[in-house]
Amino acid sequence: MLLTFIDTGIRLSELIQLNLSDLNLRDSSLRIEHGKGDKERHVFMGRKLNRAMRMWINARGITIAQDALFISKNGERLEKRNIQRILHRLADKAGLKDVKVSPHRLRHTFAVEYIRNGGDPFSLQRILGHSSISTTTIYVHLAGAGLREAHAKASPVDRL
Repeated sequence: MLLTFIDTGIRLSELIQLNLSDLNLRDSSLRIEHGKGDKERHVFMGRKLNRAMRMWINARGITIAQDALFISKNGERLEKRNIQRILHRLADKAGLKDVKVSPHRLRHTFAVEYIRNGGDPFSLQRILGHSSISTTTIYVHLAGAGLREAHAKASPVDRL
């Protein structure tokens, strides 16, 4: 779950609603059927998340009765509070005492790192499911420290 938040930027409500049928390991994608505004979109996974998903599916097992991707030990779909508790427990184990760890903070982390690593704001807008680019531009400002490097890498004149 933690890797899914960090690698895809999906919302907590979207993660909770994920079903096995939304997972496409061949294409390394997740179908977000009920995003904000009830919009459907596809988000992609990196190699490490794909590998972790394969391991999770093997550990989780396939039960016909439960299509939820993330389930509890009892085989029930996880609820918001369960996931928040899991994240707090992981943060404590990692020694993150003065750092707020939440699904929304992980979404922000994804977005800022996506821009810092060379992703463009328009792709980020689609990944996050924002209807307006102005909502997405906050992450460009938050990632501003990496703009010099991004320009050096993509300078049109330097590439002539």
